[in-house]
Amino acid sequence: MTDVSEMRPEVRRRRKAERPQEILEAAFAEFSRNGYATTTLDRIAERAGVTKGTIYVYFENKEHLFISMVQESTKGAHETVQQMFETHEGSTADLLRAQFSFIYRHIVEDTRRREVVRMLIAEAPRFPELADRYYDEILRPCLDLLKRAIQRGVDRGEIRESPIVHSPQVVIAPIALVDLWMMMFEERQPLDLKVYFDAHLDLVLNGLLAK
Repeated sequence: MTDVSEMRPEVRRRRKAERPQEILEAAFAEFSRNGYATTTLDRIAERAGVTKGTIYVYFENKEHLFISMVQESTKGAHETVQQMFETHEGSTADLLRAQFSFIYRHIVEDTRRREVVRMLIAEAPRFPELADRYYDEILRPCLDLLKRAIQRGVDRGEIRESPIVHSPQVVIAPIALVDLWMMMFEERQPLDLKVYFDAHLDLVLNGLLAK
């Protein structure tokens, strides 16, 4: 085994840069296997091959590590959907169609993200502060982005003013149903995601667009 002291400086820098990701991977494995309550930082450190003190270099505590793990599973998708909003020049219907198409390809079909959702549902009643932090740091920015997309359509006369403008949860509720459905019935009652996506988009656009 190579002594760390014998590593070239660039190798040591690369290993240090990779360490947070390795800790997040270990955290996902432990949290998904044992749940939030019984998972310890000691177990995560052991799986990641680092000391417990190393975890504290990058993460404040177990809650921060858990939320960071959730953020990692959604970060790329959120950034892409936000970029779509900021650069789109066509109709709001086309914007929503593109955003929802991406969401279904990269979020709904992502089994790893679904495992994170399962953990959150299981742990939220016992750890409401965890649910609050998830809402503030992850869910609320997504809802705010959807509100902005809908408001864009209202401002352009493409979307009618309605309660949905202020309750975007209604628009994305079918995505939450996909998660629950696939957790419970994926093997026995599988969804045709293409047909489901078309039905979801039809419902959204016909409910939102000005006649």
